[in-house]
Parts: sequence; C-alpha cells; structure tokens
Amino acid sequence: MSHEHAPEYRSLPVALLAFTDQPAVQRITTADLLATPPRVTESGRFVGRVDSGGLGSPRYFVGEYLDGRMPTALVLEYGASSADQTRSARVWSLADHRGASPDYRLIHDDSSRGYVTA
Repeated sequence: MSHEHAPEYRSLPVALLAFTDQPAVQRITTADLLATPPRVTESGRFVGRVDSGGLGSPRYFVGEYLDGRMPTALVLEYGASSADQTRSARVWSLADHRGASPDYRLIHDDSSRGYVTA
C-alpha cells in the first residue's frame, strides 16, 4: 500500500482522474481488504471500512495517516494491463471519519455495470 499518484485508468471520468491524483490518496491491493477488522497497535495506522458496492459484506483495511490525516480516497487497481489498455480501478472516498474506524464509500468501479434481477 502506498500514497502514490494514481495512473490514468481506462474509464475514470475526468473529475475522478483529478481526484485520484491527489497526494492524500492511498493505493491498496486486494490482499489489503480483510473480512474482519484487524487489531492495529502502530500509532501511524488505523483500521478503515470500505463498502463493497454490491451484495457482499463490507471489508476492512489498515490505513496509513499522511501528515496526521486519513487518506481522502483509496484506489485499488485490478486486472491485467497491456500496451493499449490500463488496469481497471475501484475508487473509494472518505465518507465518515468521526469514529475510530472511518468509512469509505465506493464512488467508481470499472467493472460495475449494475445488477440484473428476475
């Protein structure tokens, strides 16, 4: 996990591209998403919660404070990339940080196209 600038993703709207390029964005991997909240004892870290954006349960991650603040957003890249196509991305925005475990709301997912119901 790192606080790097996010690359251009294949279908992020222009407003989200500017948002994910902020220095207060934390990049995470699928391995960083946990089913249960872990115990964190380091002072520079916290446990956050991300909504799944679907029918699954929320996930937890260990976040890193940047200059004493929680990241404004999380970016998770997934899938393969090639010379003509970049990886897909999920982007969460900090929604509520009043408690010890902040909530991040899904604001973009390249793979989400909705659900079909019968």
